[in-house]
Amino acid sequence: MDQRVLAVAEAHGATLAQIRLAWTLHQGPHVLAIPGTGNPAHLEQNVAAAALRLTEQELALLEQSA
Repeated sequence: MDQRVLAVAEAHGATLAQIRLAWTLHQGPHVLAIPGTGNPAHLEQNVAAAALRLTEQELALLEQSA
């Protein structure tokens, strides 16, 4: 587990998976994230990740961990 991802997740009250998904979505309109799950709770978390707004500093930090 990368401490940078953990720090951003804690700042947003989100899971690590949500932060990774939010980061992917912030890459631009040309990027499509297709997370799969059979678990309704995970589906809700995946949808909620799209609403996360990461700061420029957080995006830069996450880029370092990619």
